[in-house]
Amino acid sequence: MSYYACIGFPVREGREVERLAEEAVRLGSPAGGDSALGLRYWPLGRGVELWAEVGPQREALGVLPFYDSGRDHLLSVVAWGADPDHPEEGWVEAWVNPSQPQEPYSGEFPLVCDLVNFLAASPFLESLPQPVWARIAVFLHEAWLFPEERAVAEAAEKVGMRLPPYTVASTAHLSLDEPPDRDRPEATALLSGRLVRVFREENPYTGQPFLVLAVDTGKVTLDAVAPVDLLLDPREGMLFQGGGWVLAKISGRA
Repeated sequence: MSYYACIGFPVREGREVERLAEEAVRLGSPAGGDSALGLRYWPLGRGVELWAEVGPQREALGVLPFYDSGRDHLLSVVAWGADPDHPEEGWVEAWVNPSQPQEPYSGEFPLVCDLVNFLAASPFLESLPQPVWARIAVFLHEAWLFPEERAVAEAAEKVGMRLPPYTVASTAHLSLDEPPDRDRPEATALLSGRLVRVFREENPYTGQPFLVLAVDTGKVTLDAVAPVDLLLDPREGMLFQGGGWVLAKISGRA
């Protein structure tokens, strides 16, 4: 499964990603109105976005998908960096919803996110910790539904998920086999909570449907997207567990 399918792009091979990147460069607008930044933003509608990096000859260097739910989160960024292989892309490590923005460990949980607008956001991340406002979307690659909390515990061994209900666990903070000086922490997470909103959306460009889920993880509601065939008949009120790629878009300092 391609992560692009989480927002209705039926991508199956690298050439299709390249075509999407080229379309985003052609049809997108310079991020922040600055064409020299090398970042193009293409909002297709219904929350679907593509963010493309542009080279000096206006060639497409890459493209990242995003889903904007309109939900803002307060993050306290404690680390950030560029991808060692693709310096036009990057990541942040942050604590979500800190009660004291300059004290990151007052937040609910840590999360590593890949930034779709890394080139635009990185200039004001020099001083850490840095409180920022951001939109977050989890692109799911695995998910399970349960009717009640007891069923979560009974199924834990079968499906391999051992999170208690109402938990978010950044896999970058769970891994025991990655060295502490790794260049690129993995921007993935495991979610456990209750579905408070579920609907099918349609990609305006391809006409393909996809799922949009709002997951109450306790004190924070996170938005996730997935192909329609990942979950069978998800409904509001069901308990949910899943894992996916965490993407964020920083809108500015808090």
